[in-house]
Amino acid sequence: MVAQAQFSATDVQIQPGEVETLSLTLFNLDDHTETFTLVPSGLVAGWVRLSPPVVTLFGGSHEVITVTLRPPLLASTAAGPAPLTVRIIPQEEPDDVTIAETTVQIGAFHDRRIQVLQPVLRARRRATFEFLIENHGNMQASCRLHLIDTTQRLDGDFDPPAVGVEPGAKSLVRLRLKSLHRQWSSGSRTLPYSIEADQQGFPTATANATFVQTSLMPERLGRKVFAAVAFVGLLVGSWFALIKPAAEHAARDAMKGQTPVVVPTTLPGQQTPTDSTLAPNNSVPVNNSAAGAQPFNHRLEVKVALSASGSDQYVVPTGKVLRVTDVVLQNPNLDTGPATLSNNDAVLVPWRLENATGNDSLPLVSPLVFAAGDKVTFQFTCASVGDAPTGTCVPAVLLSGTLADR
Repeated sequence: MVAQAQFSATDVQIQPGEVETLSLTLFNLDDHTETFTLVPSGLVAGWVRLSPPVVTLFGGSHEVITVTLRPPLLASTAAGPAPLTVRIIPQEEPDDVTIAETTVQIGAFHDRRIQVLQPVLRARRRATFEFLIENHGNMQASCRLHLIDTTQRLDGDFDPPAVGVEPGAKSLVRLRLKSLHRQWSSGSRTLPYSIEADQQGFPTATANATFVQTSLMPERLGRKVFAAVAFVGLLVGSWFALIKPAAEHAARDAMKGQTPVVVPTTLPGQQTPTDSTLAPNNSVPVNNSAAGAQPFNHRLEVKVALSASGSDQYVVPTGKVLRVTDVVLQNPNLDTGPATLSNNDAVLVPWRLENATGNDSLPLVSPLVFAAGDKVTFQFTCASVGDAPTGTCVPAVLLSGTLADR
């Protein structure tokens, strides 16, 4: 044996994401100068750095090598004991390899997350939300699911009610949600709620979603019924006031042997036919556009420094109704942090900007409806700045739809 090596500690405790430093003392047992190459091996070899990795020792001398451990904060970093091995290879006799070993205890960490696949759904009474339970920790997660409803208007069943998720894996869960009360009045009602995945003794994962309950009666039903009744009444009145007397008069003239005089009659709202209007291919254009409706495009932008929070909002004008059909989250600089789109104090859409790059469009099953005076607010907290020289996070959200008279 040319060399001998010994670690300063035989059992090392370390948490993923942290750094631990050990000492390895290398002795040259030979009587002449030798150069040694040190190579880490085993399951933890990728986390180990040796300084220096190559050592030249005189005969009978020794040197202390610094061994740095840095296990990554990943689900693939398994918790528990792991052997740390360093192979010491002499340059002149490469087959005479010396092994130095110790044991590293990798600690456990827990990181459970909930990803809602449909942040907003519209329905009259029932809807099915889907979301993923993700385990980003290095220990198995066994979570029970709970529905948190501060409005006390919702109830639901989870399928399954509890999940076990291995490290680095995810599990699909469905929530069959129902409203405890029917919505009889016109318009929609926004009901925000939360989902919790908890395990006793571990942090609880939380996510937010929104159920938009629509009315059981179609919108503007009263106006449509009134318009239909008025149209039928107009036709009946035109028949008795104009068409029927003219037909009876023509019939009496025919019975008397006289040539009936045809008098052109018109219904209210129609043009009396003339030579020009009877010409072929002439028609009267009809405007079917809704009164007061106009396209709506508005950008809410937040500019804040690192660790600061900010918001931007749009207030729906008096006498107007805003229907948002497209929501595009813009994150050009790849900033990170939590962001929300809210109606007054109710959160409609939550984001994590680290999952958004460039322009991310939010698929809407049905429009988001805001009444007059509602405050559409985009709020963001800067966790890290994507464009470091500016020192500022600049996310934004683009809202598109229509703004119409109520």
